[in-house]
Amino acid sequence: MDQAVDNALGSRLRVAVLFGGASQEHDVSVVSAHQLMDAADVRRVEIVPVYTDFENRFFSAPFLRDIRRFKPKPSGAPEVIFRWSERGPVMQELVSGDQTPIDCVLPVFHGPFGEDGRLQGHFELLGIPVTGFAAGSSAMAMRKDATKALVKLAGVNVLDHVTANRAKLANPKALVAEVEAKVGLPAIVKPANLGSSIGVGLAKTAQDLPALVAYVLAQDNLAIIEPQVQNLVEYNIAMRWDAATQDVKLSAIERPKSGAELLDFKEKYLSSGGGTKGAFLPSEGMLSLTRDINPDLPPEMKATIHDYARRAFVTLGHRGAPRIDFMSNRETGEIWFNEINAIPGSYGFFLWEAAEEPLLFPELVQHLIEEALAGSVKRFDDPVPQGAYLLPR
Repeated sequence: MDQAVDNALGSRLRVAVLFGGASQEHDVSVVSAHQLMDAADVRRVEIVPVYTDFENRFFSAPFLRDIRRFKPKPSGAPEVIFRWSERGPVMQELVSGDQTPIDCVLPVFHGPFGEDGRLQGHFELLGIPVTGFAAGSSAMAMRKDATKALVKLAGVNVLDHVTANRAKLANPKALVAEVEAKVGLPAIVKPANLGSSIGVGLAKTAQDLPALVAYVLAQDNLAIIEPQVQNLVEYNIAMRWDAATQDVKLSAIERPKSGAELLDFKEKYLSSGGGTKGAFLPSEGMLSLTRDINPDLPPEMKATIHDYARRAFVTLGHRGAPRIDFMSNRETGEIWFNEINAIPGSYGFFLWEAAEEPLLFPELVQHLIEEALAGSVKRFDDPVPQGAYLLPR
């Protein structure tokens, strides 16, 4: 850790928390961000809320901390941009030109335009520290077919799959034949680049398949088709890199419960009951889903989940606090990697609080910030080595 980071960590940090965005998961992002902002340790962190609208423009104002202003978009906040000034990283109002120095950007997005590397790349180009996966790792984590290929090389078990784009859908008979040969039916059809089970469907017959693929391709440019796991049970686990021990730290394991054939988006996020209209309840969203935390598992199954989680995390970027979702056949005990969520809902804080080495939500937030500050370095010198000079110096 360099001197600049030491100085920053010794005082109260100003952190821009970004959320919203032009994603199907805009609303979930708003909820997750407010949970995180409420959890931050105000003795160490000053939170600056930054809302990203449906056009991916940034807006900031103190009243954005009030979730009741989101219906779904708030109004009245000035538009801002981020830049590197003589004072270091700043957030600048477009109209007034007023600048607010910041130390770090903490994105709380789910889905495209926030979790997929584009936003991370924007801040990396500016040299502003950003939490979580780097841009390249974020982009890779968003592509379910690409992550499966990578973790398979690392020794993690994955399901076979077929991908389909609009060109492949133009020949539905060939697509059905490929799926029947490689995956079989019934099959799960889902977007390759979205999360939270948005757009997931079950093709029970060959006749179902083209329509479901067309439905997915209306939301994404690539569909992924996998066999339906029989006797399905899910296991989810989060992880982070501990710089002190140079090792992966694991959260508790959760086993979601579902009576449905598919754990779809509404069951994940809209299963809570009641509450005052316009009020925000911390128990809403993922926290309201019935689940077992640290379920009683055979030692060999728990060891496999831990082993696969470590392998996948190190392969895909070992930064931030992502959550990996696994699928298992309850009868056979087989386990398959399903996907990695670079920015899980609510950052999976309830998994960390129940870990063997518990980590409270404020501590998790602090970990993300300190990791970003320690790992982000802006260069001011000429980056071209002398042997590559082609222009006069």
